[in-house]
Order: sequence, then C-alpha cells, then structure tokens
Amino acid sequence: MADPTSPGRMERVNPSASSPDPRQGAFWRATTVVYWYVVVEGCFLLAAAPGFAGILLLERDASNIPLYALCLLPLGPAFSAAVSTMAARMTAEEPNVWPRFWRAYARNLGDVLWVWVPALAIATVLGTTVAFGAAAGVDLFFTGAAIVLLVVVALWASHALMIASFFRFRARDIARLALYYLAAKPLVTLGSASYLVLATAVVAFGSDWMLALTAVVFAAFAGANARPMVADVTQRFTADDG
Repeated sequence: MADPTSPGRMERVNPSASSPDPRQGAFWRATTVVYWYVVVEGCFLLAAAPGFAGILLLERDASNIPLYALCLLPLGPAFSAAVSTMAARMTAEEPNVWPRFWRAYARNLGDVLWVWVPALAIATVLGTTVAFGAAAGVDLFFTGAAIVLLVVVALWASHALMIASFFRFRARDIARLALYYLAAKPLVTLGSASYLVLATAVVAFGSDWMLALTAVVFAAFAGANARPMVADVTQRFTADDG
C-alpha cells in the first residue's frame, strides 16, 4: 500500500481557491458604483416625486415662492436618505441599495422634517422680502440683510440635514449644532456654499429637472464634504459604547 504522506501522492486542489474573486476586478467595482448611483437616484426621484410634480406645474414667478417652498417639502427627507445611502457605499459588502435607501428614509424622516420645515418657512419669508421689497417700499438695507440671512439659513439647513442624516439628536440640539458648525468648521461651510451655488446655477441656466437628475451626485458630495463635521460630532457629542 502506498504511503499517503509520500511526495508522489496527488493533492486535491480546491478550484475556488485558485480562481480570482470577480468582485475584486475593476469592471465589477465600476459597475457597482454605477449601480449605486442609478438606484439611489431612482429612489430619490420616487421619494421626491410629489414635490417635482408640483414644481413642474408652477411658473417661475416670485409670487409662487410659498408654493415652491411647499413643493420642496418632500425633497429634504429624500435628499437626507440619499446622503445616508451614498455614505454607506464604501463600507457595504452587498449592493442592497433599494432597501437601504428606504430604511434610511424612514429613520431620518422625523428628524429631518423638524429642521427642514422651519428652514423652508424662514426662507419663504426672506425670499418674499427680497422679491417684493422694492415694490413694497422696504429699505435697501433690510433687503440686503434679508439676502444675507437667506444665505445663512441655506447653509444652516445644509448642516442640519447632514447632522439629522447621521445622528439621532433632538431637534433643538440639531439646530444648535448646525449653527455652531457654521463657524467651527469653516471648510465644511465653504463646501456647502459651493454646492449650493452650483445647484442654483444648474437651475438658473438649465432646468429644475437637470438638478433633479443630478441629485445623487450632490448627495455624494454633500456627504463627503460633511465628514469632518460628522467625525467631530461623533467624537464630542456621542457616547462611547466601548
């Protein structure tokens, strides 16, 4: 009988051990990235569809500012879910994007609305003041102050959305943290200002639908831009489970 430990014995080779994992290839990674972007964009459009339907029916007129604000109401939770989902892309092992988005949407909905609704209400008042200030005889100083406040509210709302997307804080704590980080993280604030300006330019020189179809790109950029703020909030204002 041959010695099973002799060098002449053939060893059984596991085929899976020698074959490369297709998920490590460049083509797989590229198609996965495209898949994430396409599915998240589709989920965002579906979640924000009521608002987009209203915007489509409105004329671009200053008198419709309150109606525009009402149509923007569904966009806050939808954008927050897109940010959360895109932020999870780097650590997710499986591309189960569809359920991940809707879990994030349901989880963030309440916190986002608590900050998104007041931001829209204040922006509506300020926007109406800017649009009709001259006709109503409002002093130029107050119109300029309304423009500055409108920019601050937009930046504050951007920070508040990011914090509400990643943390479960009380609404007043989210509001205070968002205001604090306007000055505490100036580079994050500058990044928020840059994509808000870009979004405004897309709408002004393109169309509302062009902005809607690139929302996932803005969500990915917003999440990446907010990382220093999110890391600081995690370190300073959350409990260490360990």
